[in-house]
Amino acid sequence: MAHDDECYKKMGDAMMDKFDKYWDEPNNVMVLATILDPRYKMRYVEWCYHQMYAVGKANTEKNIVRGELDTLYEKFVAKNKQAGERASGSSAKNNCNTSTSMPLMDCEFQSFLSATSSTPSKSELRNYLDDLNEAMDPMFNLLDWWRVNAPRYPVLAMMAKRFLTVPATSVSSESTFSTGGRVLDDYRSSLKPEMVEALVCGASYIKGSHKDFNVVERDEDEEDDVENIKLPKIVDVGDNNNW
Repeated sequence: MAHDDECYKKMGDAMMDKFDKYWDEPNNVMVLATILDPRYKMRYVEWCYHQMYAVGKANTEKNIVRGELDTLYEKFVAKNKQAGERASGSSAKNNCNTSTSMPLMDCEFQSFLSATSSTPSKSELRNYLDDLNEAMDPMFNLLDWWRVNAPRYPVLAMMAKRFLTVPATSVSSESTFSTGGRVLDDYRSSLKPEMVEALVCGASYIKGSHKDFNVVERDEDEEDDVENIKLPKIVDVGDNNNW
């Protein structure tokens, strides 16, 4: 964009417009996953935003992410609280049923104390963000860190399980595990099953018996769903003219 040539400037402007088209609506899933990395947390997100934007824009983006983080955290807190109440209620009922020395009112009051004596919901997230960042150790194991610190941050550990999973692949499963689409294209959509089986098996036999044919030079204009198979060269094996 800062080039002296007008052609390059126009190309740069067009590239920036294309970039802003997708960046104006960011997917904050990756941002939240970064915050759940104790080496980065919210401090890294703030630093990145100030590197990319002006002060006003950076603060706006930071507040949006922090708002999403707080909202999501409250949802996980409510979910964890419901699970804890069900577990504590079941345990309290069992204790009341099996205990003969504790009066019923005292037993119910003890259940009430167990359900209301939990730590304030915001303290866990605040403590995590306020703690010092972990060192940038190349041997650092993120999942192992959360396994060890799950008792300290139980709600955030649930969020880490949600956001630190392996991303799904964008490759279609059919094109990965099936050759049907490569054989039955728009020009050969009326092949009989026997012929399709012969083509698929023939391709497999050729590639399996000639290892050097597995590497096929790719044309730049070639489509992704087209499979090229090199046929073996004709070899003269004797005077009987067997090919």
